[in-house]
Order: sequence, then C-alpha cells, then structure tokens
Amino acid sequence: MQTSPLLALIGGALLAAHSWAAPQFIPDLDITSFDGTELDANLFVPDSPPPAGGYPTVLFTNSWVLDKHQYLLQAEALADNGYLVMSYSTRGFGQSGGLVDVAGDNSIADAGVLIDWLEANYPVGKLGMAGISYGAGVSLLGAAADPRVDAVAALSGWSDVVEGLYPNETVNLVWGTLLVNTAFKREEIVDRVWSDLRSGANIDGVIEFGASRSALSFVDALNANGTAVLMSNNFADYLFKPNSMTDLYTLLEGPKKLLLNPGTHAITETLGGNDGHIWATSFRWFDHYLKGDANGIDTEPKVDMTVRISNRLERFDDFPVTQNSSSWYLHPRLSHFNNASMENNPYNGWRWRNTFHGGADTRAGTGIPLISDALEGFGIPVYTNMNGINGYHAIEYNGPVQWSTLKIRGTPTLDLWIEPSKPEVQLQLHLYDTGPLGLGRLITHAPVTLHDADVGGEQKISVEFFTTSYDVPPGHVVTLAIDTEGAIYQKPADTRYEIRVPYRSGQESKLIIPHL
Repeated sequence: MQTSPLLALIGGALLAAHSWAAPQFIPDLDITSFDGTELDANLFVPDSPPPAGGYPTVLFTNSWVLDKHQYLLQAEALADNGYLVMSYSTRGFGQSGGLVDVAGDNSIADAGVLIDWLEANYPVGKLGMAGISYGAGVSLLGAAADPRVDAVAALSGWSDVVEGLYPNETVNLVWGTLLVNTAFKREEIVDRVWSDLRSGANIDGVIEFGASRSALSFVDALNANGTAVLMSNNFADYLFKPNSMTDLYTLLEGPKKLLLNPGTHAITETLGGNDGHIWATSFRWFDHYLKGDANGIDTEPKVDMTVRISNRLERFDDFPVTQNSSSWYLHPRLSHFNNASMENNPYNGWRWRNTFHGGADTRAGTGIPLISDALEGFGIPVYTNMNGINGYHAIEYNGPVQWSTLKIRGTPTLDLWIEPSKPEVQLQLHLYDTGPLGLGRLITHAPVTLHDADVGGEQKISVEFFTTSYDVPPGHVVTLAIDTEGAIYQKPADTRYEIRVPYRSGQESKLIIPHL
C-alpha cells in the first residue's frame, strides 16, 4: 500500500512531537501520613502510557538536612525512561511536618503511606526505593517493612547505627555533633541518646535505639521479601563505614550488588564521582528488577571495587574478594627514637615491653576532618611525614619491603596485646603506605576505646580496620602507626595514661592484610 505524502508528513510530525515530549512534573504535593503529618513531595509522571503491569516506580528519600529537590536530575532521567518517580522530604526536613526520629517507626510508616498514595492515584508496577545517606537507611528499612518494595539502591547508607556513631566503643564526635545539630526539628530522644553516648550512660539503651533503626536487625525480612538490594559505600566514609554494609551484603540471600568506592560520605554519589558509575549502575539495577530489561546486571560480578588513588574499577564475584592474606607479627623497638618492625615470623626473643603515652595527638591521623576525606575521592590522599611522628606518644611498626605491588583488598585486622595503666584508654590505629623517603599515605584506620580495661594486666584486643582497596607500590612498606587521639573522635576524660605492648613467645600480636 502506498502512503500519501500528507499522511507521511503528519506521521513524522507526531513522531517528532512524541520524541520531544517531556514527563509531567508536579512540583508540590502535600500527602497526609497516618498520624496527620503533612509530607512534602514532588512527582514525575511519564509522557507514555503505562505498561500492562503499571509504571515501574521509584520513591526517592532525601539525605539528612536535604529535601525533595535533591534528586530532580535523577528523577527526570528515570521519568524520561518510563518511570513514575516520587521524591519526598522525610518528616522534620524540608517543608514536611513532624519531627526527625532517625528512621524510626514513624518515618518508616510514612514510606508505606506514600506507596499507598501512589497506588491509589497511578498504575504502579514494580516499585523501588532509593536514596543517599539518610535516604539509603530509610530505603533499606522501608523495604524490610513493606514487601511491595521490589528493589533498593542504598547509597552511602548504614546497616548498623551504633557502628556508625560508636565504632569499637569510640564516640564519633565530629559526625555525631554535625548530625544532631543540623536536625533542627528533632524528637527529644535524639538528644537524649546522643547525650548518653557521649557520657557513657545507658549504653544498653543506645544500642536498643540503634538496633531498631538498623537494617542488620531486619535482614530476615529483606530475605523473605526477596528484595533486590544494591549498596554503595565509600572507603573514606568515617560516618557509615563500608564494614557494616559488607556484613549486611554477606547475609542477604536475594539479588544483591555491592559498590565500594574512593571518597567520603555521600560526596562521591552526590557529585557523580567514580566517573558516574554509581548512578549508572543504580539505574541499570532498577531497569532490570523493576522494568524487566535483560541488561545482564543479574549475571555480572556482584562486587565492583574501585582502587583508591588510581580510581581503577575492578570486579569480583563476591565479598570477601580474596582469600589470600599475609600475617605480619609485631616485634619490639629498642627506644622511643626507633621504629618497631613487623616480620613474617612471630617474635621469639627475650621478654620485652614497649611503652607509649596518651595526652597528645601526633602526626598519625586521618587529616582535616571532612575535607581530607572528600579530597580522597578525587585521588588526593592524606599524606604524613612518618619520621615526624612522636615516639613518646605513638609507636610505629614497619612491615617488610614490598618488591612487587601489594594489592590490599578487603578488611585488615589487628590482634594486639596491651597493658593499659588506666581503665579507660583509647587507641587510634593507622595503616600507611610509606615510601623510601618516609612520606606516608593513609591506607585505612580504626579507633578502639576500652572503658573497663584490666589495669596493668595483659589483654588482647582484636580490631577490624575500615575496609579498603589500595595498591602499595614496589619499594614501599606498610606502616602500622598507633597513637591515642584522633581528630574526629571523642577522647577519654583522662588522657594521662600509658600503653605498654608486651612481647614474648606464645603471645603474638599480628596484623593480617587481605590481598590479591
């Protein structure tokens, strides 16, 4: 059949008009939650008719302090691809009513109310939740509470509140203060919990508060719901460290993917870091699990790990990404003016002790709080002159010289025997990549605080460093630097204490480094 020029012209015009059509944007929606609280939201509605099963739908949840406008670019991009997309301000933030409850029962119930509203007003197909930071935590908890959530993209989120604010029983002072003081409309319990944490009072209550707001407590529900969970976290995120998210990842039984990136909390995702890989992968995740696209993401390696400094992307089948490791045993130093060593074999000499003292910070540290962490995402590491670390207030152990690249991948651990002189002591543990001239680049760190130590008694502490991915170049060594203060952590009330490190046969202190 021959088509007339007029019909062809009209058809071409219609196709052109359709190609330029934009999703409908509804900028202001006030939705009443279960308790009368007004939630402020916006909505993108696709310009195309809904598929037979309804629109694939995404509910975006804001980060701490931010509001419904946070994801406008991502929401519009999804809507252009046929998604129905709602973004909202959680209670206590933006123009939403209510008080911030730190992802408590009210906030999780709000998410269910918004899903109800979407289903009542639009043909909703499979549904996902997504967000950065606070939005990531709410998304995971919302998915555990509501089986209608088919997929999640949790970026810079948490799975354990206590691990974030109280790592190894050490108060995360800078981040905790920042969070509490920027939630201007908050429930009284937030101040009470933060006060208890800082004073060391009612820690059981703090743990109970955190557990009810942590996805690790609800992993069985996520598994029962079959939720497809994508998680992204950053190596220099000293608020929500990757460690608890890797713990959650290993417990999930449904579809899952883990992205581990350079950078600090929320900055990598917000600024489109990692060459846009995080958001591109999140969109592909939703395209497969909400739209049903056969894009292969379900058969790809489950772990994407980007190497710090070089920003080189590597992919692995699962986490942990390697079963290989090296164990280095701590050997003593001769005086405050010498470094100790880490050797391949345990110490087997005369009984020995090294001592270092509290009361001062040293050059061992994580850099300028927040700023250094953010720069790390752009390949700018924290540098330290290792020769300038005060041996009276710290101790350094140098590992063997690496004659080939040491590809650290995963979570280093330290078993350390100590004799503390006070019941409350703190250790700041740092791993550095140290070059021949004594300049060190921070690989990872971890704090640990003992609140009821056996004064003068020998006791072993076991600590996980924050998960990392780092290449130590040939000719360099790994240095373990230990002091007693860190810029982002709360110090003990009395910092005038000594830490003795004993050495003797059969009592081994050792560092375990996972590597390819």
